[in-house]
Amino acid sequence: MAGGRPARYPVPVRRLLATALTYALAGAVVAVSFPLALGLFLLTAPFDRRRMAVSELLRWLGEVLLRHAPLWPARIEGSLPPPPATFVVVPNHQSIVDAIAVACLPRNMKWLGKVEAFRLPWLGWAFHLAGYVPVKRGDRASGAAALAAMRRWLEAGVPVGLFAEGHRTRDGLLQPFHAGPFRLAVDLGVPIVPVAISGAWRAMPPDRAAIRPATIQVRILPPVPTVGRTPADVDALREEVRGRIAAALAELEAPAAPPRAAPATPAPGSR
Repeated sequence: MAGGRPARYPVPVRRLLATALTYALAGAVVAVSFPLALGLFLLTAPFDRRRMAVSELLRWLGEVLLRHAPLWPARIEGSLPPPPATFVVVPNHQSIVDAIAVACLPRNMKWLGKVEAFRLPWLGWAFHLAGYVPVKRGDRASGAAALAAMRRWLEAGVPVGLFAEGHRTRDGLLQPFHAGPFRLAVDLGVPIVPVAISGAWRAMPPDRAAIRPATIQVRILPPVPTVGRTPADVDALREEVRGRIAAALAELEAPAAPPRAAPATPAPGSR
């Protein structure tokens, strides 16, 4: 103690403590996810065929985790179309933190995710109970089945969310978008809602366990209507939405780094 002030931990120690707290909080969320989801599913199954109560529980748990992670202050901007409107949410995908960040979106919806996540004990089982949709990356049959499942949710009046890049960026750049979410929206005449997520890549880059300080910013952009568009317009719609997200990321990240984006040419095998 000096000058009557208590000694402070040095920055590396504070960061280590914050990292440990974040992992502990994440572990607690995972630990309660399946028991709570199973109990709620059994209670509501007779009258909640769309499993909205269970998916709302998982959304709430994700928001609790992000709001209380000490190194990740979060800022959410914009709004989603109010009920009963249905739509397809399309966020960019910087890191695993995105899956937590989208829990802060102000409406309950069904998400498509890689099949490996659904195989995780506890949390993956909760995803199944919530009606989330698994997909095997690179498998066309699995991709078609997943989009058909998302289509059924939309037809049932439930909004859906898909990461259009299909995978996390490895270098922080905005990657090409797959056509699937846009084809789905055009087929059903529902709007696309672009969502720009900034800070997630800095917070926890892919394949790294270290947690770094970062402000997680989620900006919900105005819906892009699809009424009157045809399958021939899917590519143009995809690039329009990608351009809007790229522009929003440029604004959100301008103080920290110049905007960057990978070439817009779709990756081989894009759906």
